[in-house]
Amino acid sequence: MRSPSRRHHSLRSRSHMTKPLAPAGRLSRTICVGWGLGTLAPAMVLMACNVLLLRYLTDQVGVAAALASTLIAVSKLVDAILDPLMGYASDRTKNKRGRRRPYLILGGVLLAMSVVGLFTIPSFTDADLRAVYVGGVLLFYAIAYTVFNIPYLAMPAEMTTDYHERSYLMSFRVYALGLGAIAGAVIGPMLLAALGGGSKAYLAMALVFVPLILASAWASFYYTRNAPFAPSEPGSRLPIAEQIHSILSNRPFVVLIAAKFLTLLLMGIQSVFAFYFTYVLKLSDAYLGQYFLAFSLGTIVSQPLWLKVARWTGSKRNTFIAALLLGIPAYLSWLAATPGESSVFILLRALVIGASGGGAVLMGQSLLPDTMEYDYRRTGQRREGIYAGFFTTAEKLSGALGIALVGAILGAAGYVQSQGRPVAQPQSAIEAIYAIMALLPVLINILTILCLSFYSLSEERLKTTGRLVSNHEA
Repeated sequence: MRSPSRRHHSLRSRSHMTKPLAPAGRLSRTICVGWGLGTLAPAMVLMACNVLLLRYLTDQVGVAAALASTLIAVSKLVDAILDPLMGYASDRTKNKRGRRRPYLILGGVLLAMSVVGLFTIPSFTDADLRAVYVGGVLLFYAIAYTVFNIPYLAMPAEMTTDYHERSYLMSFRVYALGLGAIAGAVIGPMLLAALGGGSKAYLAMALVFVPLILASAWASFYYTRNAPFAPSEPGSRLPIAEQIHSILSNRPFVVLIAAKFLTLLLMGIQSVFAFYFTYVLKLSDAYLGQYFLAFSLGTIVSQPLWLKVARWTGSKRNTFIAALLLGIPAYLSWLAATPGESSVFILLRALVIGASGGGAVLMGQSLLPDTMEYDYRRTGQRREGIYAGFFTTAEKLSGALGIALVGAILGAAGYVQSQGRPVAQPQSAIEAIYAIMALLPVLINILTILCLSFYSLSEERLKTTGRLVSNHEA
């Protein structure tokens, strides 16, 4: 007679075999482009915040660097707790338009509202009231980002089961990340420079972003209407605590989360770029915009190359490592940069670092749906949303830590905040900016490579896992 646990496993396996996986064939170009366009909405806001928000809070609003970075970090930490819950909710959502797609519209509207709030902070005379207001706006933005991004990231695992097709689909997301970077980190600084800076310039920048965000969210919602998705099946769901325990037993996913946590620290420390261009290179925001334009072009044009490398090597992990190695010399070269350096060298660094980041992002994003499918093949549970929630939690935590590190290092080095215009900084602050710009990214890349050495989910192992489940049932 079978034990209850064996009987439960057998029932689970039979349930697994009755739920069809997504098709393994090619997705249409329209669906791939449409889904990728959804990245524009959160990417342009994220890049604007990573590059400009900390300096806006310190030099425009008058918040101390350590306090500003702490407020940003705390908002991300609080919201990170909600990420798995948002994923759990999207897994269980029932809607005739799909369980993920309605959140694209809701999240897009909330993101448009948040970007205006972030860059139109009133000039409170009371420092405590100012800190509370800033913290509230930051938390609203973090929640808006979660409502959009978690259901969005859960979609690819349902759209196709083809190992390399997922990389192809994810390349459209990286293309959109590049365009989002152009909107957030190129157009933003250039607008600020053209309008002379100040509160009105930041307001104008935010208002330019609003229609772009809304159009991006709507396009992704509309053009994915014919994409294959799994229906909500709340009756088959385990309690969330049991799901979390099961997810943490998925070793490839845990290793991927650790690697992404490290690489996404680079996003958090991008806030140092505005300080580096202002106080080290002595260049205006227009040059900062040019840098991120070249960075974005490097990200975009490198995508076909990374896709070919991944197919040639047959290993997304090794391609990920190659991308990280490419960026190390370029980061180290920032130590040699001085005021008056030729813009050619600055833009060359941007192209190389953009290509390096583009490869790392593409491979990291491509591995995520692989780990989701691995879980489905092992357990029979469709819970892409909660996986996306954990993935985004790592993003929030790393972003919080990255910005907190920048603020803490600058604060400890004696950085002087101001209201309205840059002021002279002590040599200790300049040296700290150099270290954050050049040495910290190299350390992060090395640690990520070490972490990826433990990732072992190949295409063959993924397919074998499915066969093992089928053989067990036979």
